[in-house]
Parts: sequence; C-alpha cells; structure tokens
Amino acid sequence: MSPSSAASPVSRIATISGLAVALGWPLVVAAFVKSASFANMPQDLAIIGIEWALVAVLAGIVIGWERLPFLSSVGFVRPRALDWLIVGLLAVIAAVVCGLLAARHPEIPTQHTMLAQIVGLPLWLRLALVLTAGICEEVFFRGYAIERLNTLTGNVWSGALLGAVLFILGHVPRTGFGPELAGVAVSGVILAMLYAWRRNLVPCIALHWLIDGYALLIVPAFAVLK
Repeated sequence: MSPSSAASPVSRIATISGLAVALGWPLVVAAFVKSASFANMPQDLAIIGIEWALVAVLAGIVIGWERLPFLSSVGFVRPRALDWLIVGLLAVIAAVVCGLLAARHPEIPTQHTMLAQIVGLPLWLRLALVLTAGICEEVFFRGYAIERLNTLTGNVWSGALLGAVLFILGHVPRTGFGPELAGVAVSGVILAMLYAWRRNLVPCIALHWLIDGYALLIVPAFAVLK
C-alpha cells in the first residue's frame, strides 16, 4: 500500500474503521480489567481471547473491505540481516541494563508486588500472554496503524507517534501509572521507531517477545529459584 496511491472514499472508510479496531481495542480490554492484578486467570484469558478476536476482525476488514492481502499489508515481509542485527543489539543492551539494575537493587525481585503476581501464574498462561502480546499488539499498533496512517497522511512518523502513545495508554489498566508504565513507554517508543525505520513487523514481534519474555518468563524463573 503506497501513501501516494489515491484511496477511494470506500477504502478510506474501511481504513478508518480498521484504525478504530487497531487503536481502540484497549478501550474494549479496559472494560474487562477490574484490577491491575496479573494474578487473575479469567481476566488474562479474556484479554488473550479479545486480542486474537480483534486481529481476526481486522483481517476481515483488510481482506474483505480494503481488498488487500493481510500479511504483507501490515508489514509481514522477509527480514533482512540488518533487521536481526538490530534486534540482537537491542536485546543485548536491554539485558545489560536489566542486569545492572538487578545488581544495584537486589531486593526488587523478591519484594515487587507485580512480580509476585506474575510468579503465581502458570507457565503456560505466561507463555500465552507473551506470544499473544508480541503478535497482536505489533499488528495493531505498528503494522496496521503505521502503514494506514502513512497512507492517509503521507507521513510514516505520524502513525509511529500515535501508535506509541496509544500503546502506552493501553497498558495503564494493567500497570497503573507506576514504574512499570515507564518500561512500557520506553519499549513502545523503541518498537515504533524500529518499525517506522525498517517497515518490517517480524523484528518488532521478535523484540516484543524478548521484552515480555524477560518480564514474564526469565525474571520470574530466577525469583522462584531464590
């Protein structure tokens, strides 16, 4: 989809409807989030189901209304070597920063309330949360939002900025306005910039998996071992 291509009134309506789904779904999730607790299995399962259901709705809009191939039009293209190099470099930087923070504040892993909630979740549910967020949220906030806003405005960074802001706000029901939201904000900005630069959803999904995997799988594993 090229930003210079003339969009018909019908396709513009379809795209705006798709953007409403992609960027407005946190409002739907917020209705199901009764607390910021992660230790709520029915709530977590509901969020997973909602995200996948809305990806299906978005795919229906793209294929049936916009008349576009779903995967390629939301950024699923073959990654190049530089894409993986960037993801690897960012992963190393994140691991070093987290390691330094853990060494400086060794009391955090055992006393952190949210971490205690995460540790209480079964491993399969944490895996499902990581896989779902990495795919669904990247489709919503990066692949679809940035590509379609670029088409409507001719400016790829407008989509990146709006997607990053709504990505951050979409996590408020789960994290509140505490330190966890700051981490979400940093990762949201990095993911938006990565997609706007590379226009490839695959490395964004990989990086999202690494970020969430560290928080939901790796850190809890070490906490359990203590």
